[in-house]
Amino acid sequence: MITDIAADKLVVISDLHLGNPYSKAKPLTLKFLNWAAREGYDVVINGDGFEIAQVSFSRIARDVPEVFHALKRFTQSGRQVFYVVGNHDIVFENFLNDWGGFKVSPFLNVSCGDQRVRIEHGHLYDPFFVRYPELYEFCTWLGGFALKLHPDFYKVWIKFEKIKSRLSHSTEKGILGEHSNFSEAALELLNRGFDTVVFGHTHHTGSVRLGEGHYLNPGSWMSGSSYVEIIAGRATLKQF
Repeated sequence: MITDIAADKLVVISDLHLGNPYSKAKPLTLKFLNWAAREGYDVVINGDGFEIAQVSFSRIARDVPEVFHALKRFTQSGRQVFYVVGNHDIVFENFLNDWGGFKVSPFLNVSCGDQRVRIEHGHLYDPFFVRYPELYEFCTWLGGFALKLHPDFYKVWIKFEKIKSRLSHSTEKGILGEHSNFSEAALELLNRGFDTVVFGHTHHTGSVRLGEGHYLNPGSWMSGSSYVEIIAGRATLKQF
């Protein structure tokens, strides 16, 4: 299993949730892969690329083959795809390994020039997921049911988390909408010798300085299109 790689030109996307009835990621992913291949980037899918917990089987049967074919063309062009496993797609791990198009990993330590970058999905820093895994799974299923009733539930939930973050962590330096655990975990990794940390999982997009390093989250492609570009060790949050 690969956890240490060297790369000079890399892009990171996260939380596509292909198969989720609300995800708008498929057409963007196809365009993004074509663009990344033309520009000479390797790609990291930082967890939850495929949706199991809130899946629409008809949707995943329609979305996944087309995306897999695009990924196959991408790797055949000489570029690499690294897949960091998230909490929604962990049951896909063996399948992804067997398919052979991905280099599957629980996390990535990336060497870029003289910089070190840590890429991790981040669900292990989610206090709700860690403390109450069964309740978390139930709430995830319930959220999928709510999305089927009204897709705008997702937007309402994201806004609620941002408001809650402002009220409870207004003086802490982190990404708006996230629990403080994520910025604390990122800072700990930075203190261990990394220059940049990239998480996913939270669906909140942001970029902040922490200590002497940099913490970024590209958010989710459920309704957005942000990504992290890493060139020669410099990480930048961008919009596709």
